Amino acid sequence: MIKLKDILQEKLTQQVPAMLYHATYKSLLPSIKKAGLDTRKSALAWEDSKPGIVYLANDPDVAESYAEAAEEVSDEIYDSGIVILKIPVKDLDMSKLHDDRNVLEDDSDTYEYHGQIPWSKIQI
Repeated sequence: MIKLKDILQEKLTQQVPAMLYHATYKSLLPSIKKAGLDTRKSALAWEDSKPGIVYLANDPDVAESYAEAAEEVSDEIYDSGIVILKIPVKDLDMSKLHDDRNVLEDDSDTYEYHGQIPWSKIQI
């Protein structure tokens, strides 16, 4: 029996580009190098962000625009500068990748990754 969840996951997989992007701040890189991208215990940049979800974009400019407009980031962190992290999709567990539920458009440029992305899977 085919499950709706499996059909939706297959559709998402077909739409995802080979590389996804996450924008963050230079002052956070030492922590990311130790723990990877892991939002379970970190301060979140947006009011509607959820702990345990890493938000990714299919375009580096889209990722950067979210970091530029972040609501919940201190001036000290924001002023350290923005860095774009590249994550090859082939290195992700596709069962943890979902459309971004905070974006209401059908063809969203952003995704949610439910889990931690190790530093070894990240490129700068």
